[in-house]
Amino acid sequence: MQIQEILIIKNAHENYGISTEYINQISRVPDLMPLPLRPSGVRGLCSVSGNVVAMVDMNLLLGMQKVDIKDHKSRVVSLNEELSSNTLLVSDVYNTVEVEQENIDYLDDKDDPVIAIYKYKDLLIQVLSLEELFLKINKVNIPAKEIVTGKVKENIIVEEDSSRFLIFSMSNEKYALEIDYLQEIILADTEFTEVAGSSKELMGLITLRQELLMVIDLRVYYGFEPKTSDENRILVISYDGKKIGLFIDSIIDIKSFYKRDVEYMKDTFEGNKIAGIIHDKDSLVSFFNEQLILEILQANDAFVESTKVSDENIQSDEYAMEVIVFKLGQKEYSFDIECVDEIIDSVSSTKVAFTDSAIDGIINIRGQIVTNVSLFDKLNLETVINEDSKIIVCNIHDNRIGFVVDSVSDILRVKREDIREESNGYFENILHLNDGKRLVLSMDIEKIVAKEEKNA
Repeated sequence: MQIQEILIIKNAHENYGISTEYINQISRVPDLMPLPLRPSGVRGLCSVSGNVVAMVDMNLLLGMQKVDIKDHKSRVVSLNEELSSNTLLVSDVYNTVEVEQENIDYLDDKDDPVIAIYKYKDLLIQVLSLEELFLKINKVNIPAKEIVTGKVKENIIVEEDSSRFLIFSMSNEKYALEIDYLQEIILADTEFTEVAGSSKELMGLITLRQELLMVIDLRVYYGFEPKTSDENRILVISYDGKKIGLFIDSIIDIKSFYKRDVEYMKDTFEGNKIAGIIHDKDSLVSFFNEQLILEILQANDAFVESTKVSDENIQSDEYAMEVIVFKLGQKEYSFDIECVDEIIDSVSSTKVAFTDSAIDGIINIRGQIVTNVSLFDKLNLETVINEDSKIIVCNIHDNRIGFVVDSVSDILRVKREDIREESNGYFENILHLNDGKRLVLSMDIEKIVAKEEKNA
């Protein structure tokens, strides 16, 4: 079954996605009601839209630290159909996107909740099956106790450390790479610029977002016969400020393994070109780490230097902010994404007597009253509402305020070098996107609200 649309969720340092077919609504975290002897993964009960449901912590099911329900980014995702008796607690909701099938790799492991890997812009999304994820909810855990000299001694179970690996294939053999080294996965259907005098495994150079990337055919490096197929991928690896691409046959899975299942092979790396093996059920998976990456970089050092990004450029390429870009009239503006709660279709508001002309009125969103402020009025533009109009709902000092806009263009991250300070009226920066061909005025919501409060 193909996944058509996903909700992207940010948890810790990783990105996950769930099909929107599961989702009923997204809302702020309601009050949590404790549940005695609750199953592992369930935080308690809560009330959503008048129904009492179980609050399931997505982080706990994935073996991570529990979600901080007091964090302003935390959200609950209400589910439908067979999962409607539960709501999913997540750390941060990023965006809803339509899935481009050429950018998604479906995985075969039926026992793993990660069923696909999706490449969205510069994000690597692990798409989850909620049915498989919810199977990780354990029965009630009652700590085992032992009587010693008349006293009760509790047996404390220590949680094991684990690491996540990307599993991929080369000539029907399974290999693994710790996911910490993986920056992204891209399609292998690209043109290579050959490099004269290079090693046989160096396929050439490609351009990735205006940077040159050296690509090594990992299959040739291991002595396998290269085969071309639609499943071929390039793993973009980042190590010590350098990037390389590793050409492989296909992606199989992303999986967590306990440290007890990972066996290192000391002093044998040079001959075997592997760091060790992973005991995966009834099979063994060869894995490599930074030692292989370092060896490849050193063997092709002359070519890497020509593509290496200097420390100065690395600093300037860091993403300084994340914004939501929208249109008003013929211009593009943006809000800092940190202030944005949600985006909804434009709805009629109820006028409130004796309010400022910039107040459009109030609307009711799932039982919460939101005040609509007119940016058209603030910017002296003609108010035009059409079928593409949206309301961007922001949280400002714990007050939910909506802003009607013509349309929402993008949600994107902006590099420091693309930001020009512009402290003028309601604006704080000008964003120079696409090499300066696209200018976006970054609005300071604090100033809009401050002026609004002053006028009131």
